[in-house]
Amino acid sequence: MGNFKDIITQLSNAAQTPVQTQHPMSQECSFRIGGPARYFCAPPSVPALRDCVLLARKLRLDYFILGGGSNLIFRDEGFDGIVISTQKLDSILIRPEGRVDVGAGLSNSALTAATIKNGLAGFEWASGLPGTIGGGVFMNAKCYTSAFSEIVHAVTALTPEGEQVHLKHSDCGFNYKCSIFQTNSYILTQVTLQLLPKNAETIRQRSDEVRQDREQKGQFLFPSAGCAFKNDYNIGVPAGRLIESCGLKGHQIGGVRVYAQHANFIINTGNGRTREVLELMALMTTRVWEKHHVRLEPEIRVVP
Repeated sequence: MGNFKDIITQLSNAAQTPVQTQHPMSQECSFRIGGPARYFCAPPSVPALRDCVLLARKLRLDYFILGGGSNLIFRDEGFDGIVISTQKLDSILIRPEGRVDVGAGLSNSALTAATIKNGLAGFEWASGLPGTIGGGVFMNAKCYTSAFSEIVHAVTALTPEGEQVHLKHSDCGFNYKCSIFQTNSYILTQVTLQLLPKNAETIRQRSDEVRQDREQKGQFLFPSAGCAFKNDYNIGVPAGRLIESCGLKGHQIGGVRVYAQHANFIINTGNGRTREVLELMALMTTRVWEKHHVRLEPEIRVVP
């Protein structure tokens, strides 16, 4: 694979940006938990991201594409490869009739601000939602009865071999908190959204209502990765309510705790570890199964 300095130089040249070593992934994830990545970079363009991925494959180096880090957690041992962040792919282009082209690394908060400024409705439900557009499409993030799949018109992505592909909405395999991108290894680079022209003040009011509701529920008080488990709509009872019925609200292991205000949230009290999160999730899964015979499905992704 070459010596350490040679690898750093090659990766930095390919990514067109300095590559950091032993970068703490706790700084990149909303949970504020996780060990270091052997290499870390944020390419400034799609061609640079492509070249970085192709080089990593050539060097037989594991790679992981990181969005906003709001729905995942890195193991305490870290990641023995390169983490490639899309944070600099944050372009936005407002087109006629409510079409919006956004880079996969654009934050949800930045798009919320742009929709209010330009009088475009359809994204109010995501006000205050952490993460990026690419991550939201990847997970088909859903809240307040709305989901990304309702506003995605088309997607541009890279295959692991570096080929650019364009996908229509029907190609994305959307389902509840699921998309084809979770299984096909495609790298999201740009998303075209279909929004609806509307009065800007009306959009602002609804966006503020959603954010205020999140604040009142205490979602911003502690580091977390949002909901730990998916809801099973065949059961009709939210995962949080099932967990709460097992008396687990406030239960703590080490530095992590089942949130007292929302039983489907695990919060980092300040010095949490990934192993503690996984231990607590296992306990929640076991207790819910024993009491309700319902198998909770994790929503938080663990890397690797």
